[in-house]
Amino acid sequence: MTPPPRAYAEDSEPWFRERLETLVQHATVSPGATDPAPIVAGAEAARSIMAAAGADARLVPCDGTPSVLGIFRHRAPKARIVVYNHLDVQPADPSVWRQADPFRFEVEPDPDRTYVYRGRGTTDDKGPALCALRAAQYVREAGLPIEVVLLWETEEEIGSPHFGQVVDAARGDLACDGVIVSDTIWPSDRAPAISTALRGSLQVILRLRTGNKDVHSGLTGGVARNPVRELARVATAIDDAAFWKHDLFTPSPEEVAGYAACGFDPAYFRRAHGLEKLETEVPLEMLLRLWTRPTWEIHGLAGGYQGPGVKTVVPHEAELKASFRLVPGQDPEAIGERLRAFVAQLAPDVEVDVAGFLAPYEGPQSGPIHDALVEGISTAFGAKPVLVREGGSIGAVPILAQRLGVGVHFLALSLPDHGYHAPNECFDWRQGRGGIEAYIHVFSRLAQG
Repeated sequence: MTPPPRAYAEDSEPWFRERLETLVQHATVSPGATDPAPIVAGAEAARSIMAAAGADARLVPCDGTPSVLGIFRHRAPKARIVVYNHLDVQPADPSVWRQADPFRFEVEPDPDRTYVYRGRGTTDDKGPALCALRAAQYVREAGLPIEVVLLWETEEEIGSPHFGQVVDAARGDLACDGVIVSDTIWPSDRAPAISTALRGSLQVILRLRTGNKDVHSGLTGGVARNPVRELARVATAIDDAAFWKHDLFTPSPEEVAGYAACGFDPAYFRRAHGLEKLETEVPLEMLLRLWTRPTWEIHGLAGGYQGPGVKTVVPHEAELKASFRLVPGQDPEAIGERLRAFVAQLAPDVEVDVAGFLAPYEGPQSGPIHDALVEGISTAFGAKPVLVREGGSIGAVPILAQRLGVGVHFLALSLPDHGYHAPNECFDWRQGRGGIEAYIHVFSRLAQG
């Protein structure tokens, strides 16, 4: 007889630890920079883990690296749910990690969270993926009349450029009542949350070349154009411009009240992200900026001398890497065209390269899947989740919504201090145990029809 959900989840720690170690030790850094073989090996390891849990599992090829598809079948399901996660990870520089090797899995006891699991990919997104897998295994063992389909992508961190091919290739197996994604974050470490929207993004590179070599500022300064200075001026003008601040929405008073009740703590936020200076420290204003407003961020400005001390040269070329985060209702392609027009008028010599974009997404806030998520999270974590938005982007989400014609919902399990994209990434058993139990309750409720 299958044990109750909480007992099943609590007894799953050895299972969870062993499989998380297997996945983390595969250095599945997103393709495009190095050999894709580690991702393929990681995907095959994930396929084997799914199959051992009882899934009909296979790799789905595309023009990039493959996704992993696992189906827990039932002869007469009352619901069919797709759960999306991803296996690829950000690069990890060992020089800034507490671990000598970020892909060596480590476990530490913790008085509050039982265990902390360390290594690249533990929270983004291999730990949450295993929570859904373990719950799907419970569904199979309990014989619940629901089919759970797990889809683990391997190109999320580079914008899911081939994910549409994966969805098209597996469309028959992906037909479902709705999608659940566990690739989002609670706004605090104590208050469960359900995300209802994602910001989109538009990545750009601005380039300017004014000569064929760096030159001495004492001989040419005041006459030679300085591309670093000019790109900095262009970046400031874009920040002040209005063309990317159109088509904004105003959150309802009820939604804003939910933000205020989400348990957000500026001190925890600052500590979790290693921030010393903030643009604002008013909690509600911070959340409105993070979730409901677009942003223009500079990621890097390269050109000229970068060594120690000062070398008095005028650079001959410069490159600025930047991106917009965009809210639902904004069109990344349209804003890209407005950017080109704005820069062409301001600085005609500057080349604008739109490197990629992800559409924003606003999901459902009602219906049977949403209700099951609220109930499941409440039961597993002991508190009703608040409804929030996400500041980040997930390229696969609008693809799934559009091509499958269903709503995409979110079951967040990660915390700000888990270190998405940052050094010393980790996950913990408090969130893992709660995630397994929450998923079991969600699947159990949906199996009732």
